Amino acid sequence: MANPPIDSYNGNGLTLATYLDGILQRNNEMNGVATSPHKNFWETLTYQQFTTGNVPGVVFGPTPPYPILVVGDAAHSNFVLALEGVGTLFDNNTGAFGEMPANANPPAMPFLTADEIQPIVDWINNGCPNPGGS
Repeated sequence: MANPPIDSYNGNGLTLATYLDGILQRNNEMNGVATSPHKNFWETLTYQQFTTGNVPGVVFGPTPPYPILVVGDAAHSNFVLALEGVGTLFDNNTGAFGEMPANANPPAMPFLTADEIQPIVDWINNGCPNPGGS
């Protein structure tokens, strides 16, 4: 079953926060991981901070800071790589951080599926539109 498209970051239609929070609520993960430096950080950042800034609170690892995303390029966006569990930082076997969310423990609290990640990929690849947002 296809997930609905994300329309904006914090503007009109289905927002990124509403979409992600729905998945976290379903997985009983809204409180995040006690040791996580950023929890559900998309709730605390402006559109500008999210699209041009670094993952807040992560000042450790091999090469900080870590940009959240690359507008128009989901394949090189840390946010997507973390959700997919790929790359040098997010591979569960070899990465510095591993796949996110960090407290996912399948099947009780699963990682996001490819179908759940796809609307985020599409939103980023479409240039992170934010009609009606700030």
